[in-house]
Amino acid sequence: MSSRKIHSLEAGVILIADGCDMTKGRARIPLSINNAPKVGDIHKYSANAITRVSINHGKNKPIMIDIEMSAEVGFFQIEEVLLTKVSSSPAKQYIELYAGVSGQERKCYL
Repeated sequence: MSSRKIHSLEAGVILIADGCDMTKGRARIPLSINNAPKVGDIHKYSANAITRVSINHGKNKPIMIDIEMSAEVGFFQIEEVLLTKVSSSPAKQYIELYAGVSGQERKCYL
């Protein structure tokens, strides 16, 4: 979806909301079925590192997305999945995006 041109703000918000659906547990079944590492496994490990996604009022923009992770592998999920969707959305200009590992300083993406 992030490879197609989004024209409406509403569709852009839905695209970003879809990208925010990445908290731990979404990849639980593939992890329990096969524990042997394979090429391409970064997606399930990065998704399992996401412990919380909260969407609130922003400080400088209307919407703030704050993502908490248990491990740095979660940055892959944010950078390769969520940011791709945010970048192709007309709603990008209204988004603040922060992410970080629990107990560490948050990284500001937008």
